[in-house]
Parts: sequence; structure tokens; C-alpha cells
Amino acid sequence: MLRVAQHKRIGYRINARKGSGRNGHFDDRTRVNIMPFKTKALAWCIFLILFVENGTLGLLPREFYFVYRNVRISDILLYGVSIYSFACTKEYLELYKSKAFIIVKYLLLYMCFQFIISVILYKVDVLEYFFRLKALWMSLLVFPYLLLLKRGGLLYLIKLILPVAIISNVFYILSALTGVALLPDMGIVKQDLPGGLQVYRISGGTFYGEFFFLGLIFNWNETKLKLTQVPLAILFILPHILAFGRNAWVFFAFAVVFIILWNSFRKRDFRTLFRQVVVIAVFGLAFITIFNKFIPQSDKLTEAIEARVQQGQEDVKYGEGTLGTRLANITALLQLWSENPVFGIGMHPLWVIKPLTAQESIYTWGFSDIKWAGVLAAYGLVGFLFAVAFQLFYTITSFRLLRRIREINVHYFLLLLFLIILIFDSVVNYVYILTTITTYALGAVTALYVANLIFLYEQYIGHNENLNNAKIP
Repeated sequence: MLRVAQHKRIGYRINARKGSGRNGHFDDRTRVNIMPFKTKALAWCIFLILFVENGTLGLLPREFYFVYRNVRISDILLYGVSIYSFACTKEYLELYKSKAFIIVKYLLLYMCFQFIISVILYKVDVLEYFFRLKALWMSLLVFPYLLLLKRGGLLYLIKLILPVAIISNVFYILSALTGVALLPDMGIVKQDLPGGLQVYRISGGTFYGEFFFLGLIFNWNETKLKLTQVPLAILFILPHILAFGRNAWVFFAFAVVFIILWNSFRKRDFRTLFRQVVVIAVFGLAFITIFNKFIPQSDKLTEAIEARVQQGQEDVKYGEGTLGTRLANITALLQLWSENPVFGIGMHPLWVIKPLTAQESIYTWGFSDIKWAGVLAAYGLVGFLFAVAFQLFYTITSFRLLRRIREINVHYFLLLLFLIILIFDSVVNYVYILTTITTYALGAVTALYVANLIFLYEQYIGHNENLNNAKIP
């Protein structure tokens, strides 16, 4: 027994030097999982924050999440792990000091400045208002993410998310087909489409199922199509088809095409491109077959999808519908920005209090829907320049890193997805978005993308060899 114990300790030291021990991988000699408890605990805290904040899940009663008034469990966890990550800065000091982190650190400092000015200007209670701006302070997750990446716990976090992603996608599909809200926080309305068609539109989304869908597409293009994974991919993409969101349809089409072309560009092999097109064609055929055979009223839904596309074409042609409303909101936000062009209106109470006038309703919807105009109105020219700098720097850096990296793993996939989103926000959807930064700064997902980029930047450009690189199992 003593020899076995010594052998395990020696095996741990060997793997620690190689960088695999801290990643939570199995020791090839002892087959013992050596991921530290503190890494798992950090991953669990981040998972619970994401779980509670995605209220559309409703797997537990909404009231269960609240601790005091509008303060939820996720708020306590968010500030707890943020403070903990600040206390552990020495552990990921090379990441914290990274040149790739400078823009985000200044952006967060500017947000803190804006918060202080807004509290003084609008005479609100500082403590309560701080908690009511929880969506903004989700940006602080970038620090726990950095600590988690340094400890090699990213894959463990993904494994925690996957089961809930599957459950939420199943509930979403059933609710969209039946019109019955199967989750407490889910909102359902009927929408009229051209031709007298009606569909159920569900407010809220699924628990990160879209990332697993794109991850499967990415993996198939890197390795080979696995037929056993096709039903899972269909499960993850079907809610976004039934959501009847045209912007989501365009994004997924753009992302899939980008993944295919990027993979071909990297390998410089036209045969690879042909194989990838075949893979996507097989998946598309499987999706259409399953959709027609197993989805109730599939013919009606197919007609509704076509009507939704037609509706979008008419909106663009005549400037009506959602497009017309957004264009009007852009004008309203620009007018609001002109009142304080340098610093904007700051964190106005209408963000967290129900709008009292029709004009405030326009502003509130515009802030959440039209990113570039919302950032300009809220944070002025200074905040908008931060958003533009963020967009340019991370687009260029993502491209540079992707060209240097040779090891294809989950970090590579997240970096590629970050580049896709940056390009999509900047070019494809420029009328409404233009920037990935929103009035709520980074958000939980963008914070993960940024942390992952910083992690890779220090490995491949900063040349910090002591950083671990978690692999896809």
C-alpha cells in the first residue's frame, strides 16, 4: 500500500510538470482523477450563476432563487467568486497582466466610473441599485473564468452544462409545438405570419444548446461525421428553428459556412472542403427527414418558416415591421445621445425600473436590441470608442492566434467562435449591432470568450510555457 501511495504521488508530480495534472486529466499510470476540489468548486459556482441567471429554465420555482427582495442566489455567488478570484490573482498573474486584457480592464473601470456618476446623478440607493444592475456586473465573470482556465477546469464546467442544455432544449421544443409553457419563466405568444399562419413565439432561449450544436459541427469537420451524434445536434438546433428568429437563422448559417471555409483554409486542401460539404449535406438531409416524420404539423411549420422569410424580405424592402421599428429606435437613441455626447446618460434608472412613458419604452427596447446606438447613448463617445477598440483588437488577435495554433481542442473552438461572432456583429448584422459590447458590457458568454483568448494569447504570443492547455477528451 505504501508503494502504491508513493507511486500515485510520483505520477502526480510527473503530470504536474507536463501540465496535464492540473487540467484534471487521468494519470496514464494510475488512472486516478487528480483535479483539485477547489477547481471543481469554482466550476460549480460558475455553473450555478449561469443556471440561475437563465430564468427561462425554471427547473425550480422562481421564488427559490431570491434571498432578499431582488437579490438572488446568483448575485451572491457572482460577487463571491469574483472576490475569490481577485484574492487568487497571483495564481493567474501572467493572465491578469496580459496585454490582451488591457482593453477589458479599462472598460470595466469605465463602467465603475459610470456607476458612481449615475448613483450621484439620479440619486438612487447605491447598494440596491448595484444589485439591480446584475446583468452589467456579469462582466466580472471574466476573472473567475481566467482562474478556472489556469486551473484547467473548463472541460469540467462544460460537462456540468451539457445535461441541463439537453433538458432545456427538450422543454423548449415541446413548448413551441404545444403552446403550453412547460417552464415557469417561459413566455409564449402567438404571432401572425403572411398567409394567415400563426406560430408560437417563446421568450427566452435554451441553456447554451447552440454552442454544443456548433461544437458538433466543428468536430465533424475536424474529424468525421458520427451518426450517433446527429440526433443530439438536431436536438440543439431545432429550438432555434422553431423560435422563428430570422437573425438566429442567419447567424447559424453564417457560422456553419465560416467553420467549413476556415477548416479548408487552414488545411489548404480542396478535398477537405468537398468532404465538409458532404458532411453538412448529410446532416441537413437527416434533419429534414426527422423534422418531417417526427415533428407534429411539420407541413404547417415549413410553410410558416417560408412565410417568416418572406416577411423579412418585405420588411427590408419597405422599411416596415421589426426593421422599421429598429430604425426608428436608432433615431431616438441618437437623439438621446446628443444630450450628453461625451459620457452619455449613464446607467439610467429606466434600465431596472418599468418604463413610465412611451419614449422610455422605446429607449429600453433600443438599449437591449440595438447595441451600437445603445452603447453610444448610454456611455457616450468614450464608451463607444472602447467598444470599437474591443471589436478591432480582438478580431485581429483572434485571427492571428488561429493561424498560429496547431493543436485543435476546445480552446481553439471557442476562439474560432469568438472570431465568428465578432465578424458577424461587425459586418453581417451591422445595422442593429456593430459592436459585441452592449450596454451591459461583456455578458457571461463574451467574458468566457475574452478569458479564453487571453489564455491562448499568453501561450502563443506571450510565450508563457507554464500555462496548461486543456484538451478535448
